[in-house]
Amino acid sequence: MSRPTIATTASAAGHGERDERWLRRIERLIPGRRGAVAGDFRLAQRNIYILPSRAGTIFIAVVLLMLLVSVNFGLSLGYALTFLLGSLGLVGMMHTFRNLSALVLRPDRVDPVFAGEFAEFGVSVRNPGRLERRAVALIAPGSVHAQFVDLPGGSQSHVAVPVRAPCRGWLEAPRLLVQTRFPLGVFRAWAWWQPAMRVLVYPHPEEAGIPLPASNGGGGGSDGGAGREDDLSNLRPWSPGDSPRRIAWKAIARSDSAELLVKQFEGGEAGELVLDFDTLPERLEVEARLSRMTRWVLDAEHAGRRYSLRLAGRTIGPDSGPAHRADCLAALALHGLEGR
Repeated sequence: MSRPTIATTASAAGHGERDERWLRRIERLIPGRRGAVAGDFRLAQRNIYILPSRAGTIFIAVVLLMLLVSVNFGLSLGYALTFLLGSLGLVGMMHTFRNLSALVLRPDRVDPVFAGEFAEFGVSVRNPGRLERRAVALIAPGSVHAQFVDLPGGSQSHVAVPVRAPCRGWLEAPRLLVQTRFPLGVFRAWAWWQPAMRVLVYPHPEEAGIPLPASNGGGGGSDGGAGREDDLSNLRPWSPGDSPRRIAWKAIARSDSAELLVKQFEGGEAGELVLDFDTLPERLEVEARLSRMTRWVLDAEHAGRRYSLRLAGRTIGPDSGPAHRADCLAALALHGLEGR
């Protein structure tokens, strides 16, 4: 089975954007299924609509004009050419509709992003039939890009539809437009699909430059980057969340045990970072504080530090690693939004 191909064409998206305005007016007059769909969404006769495109409108006008001229002047060749072109148009209309019919759409995965970035909503498009489907486009409202996919018979493709994430919190997937103009471009078939999926948008991180806060005790005058790691206390077994930088590789090589050993520095856990939302200057707005806390979480994780987050009376950690980072960023993203 050949591999499906995916391409992005900005110019075609521009046509889709212009057509979308008047199609929305027509959509209000056409009954159809609305609301989010959690599972498979099959395109069929009840949810696919088709109308002539701009080129198709001109084509129909020309064919009607040719028919009128042939009737007035009794042109036999004019009749033949008129009916030939009309038949090609009707066949093209059937192929355009068939290019979408029976396709199965399903929500896929989507990864969290930071505010101001593009969230890529994953969509799975499956072609259960034997006929090849070409130039099937998926467009998000307001997007300047259309995602085009070609599907050989019996194949499946995964498409990422970009949607801008303007602010933190949960971002619901928009109502996607699925359309095609294949093969002649004189007709345009489309369907609307609202996938039941959402993505968590983290606060936009502050620009780098503000250092991490000082470690919580144990280090005297040590700053957040030092942590008194010069005073080695002992070695202890590795536990989940320990930084790879603290693994004692030389001690492991000298020992006969296969167990990982981690360096324990003087002061123990007292030198861990505490990122406290309430200690930030009150002159900063809430969103600015969240941006700074987001920057500190990223910097602490990049430095391999163990840290805890204090926010709205809740403490997360101390810990480190991707799971702890995701928990902290999720708490910052949903701060003050839980009841909305």
